[in-house]
Amino acid sequence: MKKDHVEIPKPSSKFQKVNCNECGELQVVYSHASQVVVCNSCGNNIAEPTGSKAKINGKISGSAE
Repeated sequence: MKKDHVEIPKPSSKFQKVNCNECGELQVVYSHASQVVVCNSCGNNIAEPTGSKAKINGKISGSAE
């Protein structure tokens, strides 16, 4: 029996390009980060875990593919 009508599910998580609020440096962050992500240059928190999607504390520039 074929299952041609069953679609393959797409993931809801992705990698995002985020600019730091303090220094403006661009960094790639996972949308469902499970640890605190800090900026490489100034040490400001960019993403904080919440249990599902991470709270992004910067400006999202787009998705990194």
